[in-house]
Amino acid sequence: MVTSKTRRRREIAAARIARQAERRAAARRQRRRLIAIIAASVAVVLVCSLAGVLLLTGNDDKTTVAASPSAAPSASAAGSPSAGASAAPVSTKVGPCTYTANGQDPSRPVSLPAAAGSVDQSPATMVIATSKGTIKAALNAAKAPCTVHALLTMANAKYFDGTPCHRETATNIFVLQCGDPTGTGQGGPGFAYANENTDGAAYTRGVIAMANAGADTNGSQFFLIYKNPNDAGVQALGNKYTIVGKITEGLDVLDALTSPGVEGGGGDGTPVSKAQITSMSIAQSP
Repeated sequence: MVTSKTRRRREIAAARIARQAERRAAARRQRRRLIAIIAASVAVVLVCSLAGVLLLTGNDDKTTVAASPSAAPSASAAGSPSAGASAAPVSTKVGPCTYTANGQDPSRPVSLPAAAGSVDQSPATMVIATSKGTIKAALNAAKAPCTVHALLTMANAKYFDGTPCHRETATNIFVLQCGDPTGTGQGGPGFAYANENTDGAAYTRGVIAMANAGADTNGSQFFLIYKNPNDAGVQALGNKYTIVGKITEGLDVLDALTSPGVEGGGGDGTPVSKAQITSMSIAQSP
């Protein structure tokens, strides 16, 4: 027969076991909450890090519609010269201009601009034949001589012929970005040179400027502005991009390339028009 004292001891023991079980369950719940919080924090860090990369490189991943035009070089490093071969020059000078190999393979065969005592600063005309017609621009070789000379070197090598304009932005800044033969936003000529003609820069409709991945990283990518930026766009552009020239004929062609908008209806991405440069040439006045 169970006495009242024995029954009481059993009740106390059962209560103690129940309290211990509840404490263990509470501890497990707390651990799960902490794990969830840590996982969420890691996810936020990863997303922020990715956004920073997208802002820097301007890849065709284009999730940030207010991002400024930018160009990142190809990720593949240039191969070492074979034994007995002459090493390619790591830099050249043309007058005041310095062109420096950046350790990346050119997206198409093109050499560093040839060394010379001076650089031609006479007026230049750029002719861009596109999938919608021809665009002509006056290039300012007096204020951006190194940029014009680099573009001339690449145009003479047919670097731009048959290449896509891979990126269009349609929020805050309104540009069509071209000059990457790979169409990824990562391609370049394998060399870089300094910014020019940025003091008091006005990025208005018809202006052509160089895309970059930071100061003095100009390569082959450039952008054509098809609409004046709004206030946020003006702030985003700042004075960070070399203005190389301005369109003199063919703004209607630029409109035809950009007016269909961005694939998927976004603010930054591949142009619906699949804009293409069929050929590009530059000629300087004698």
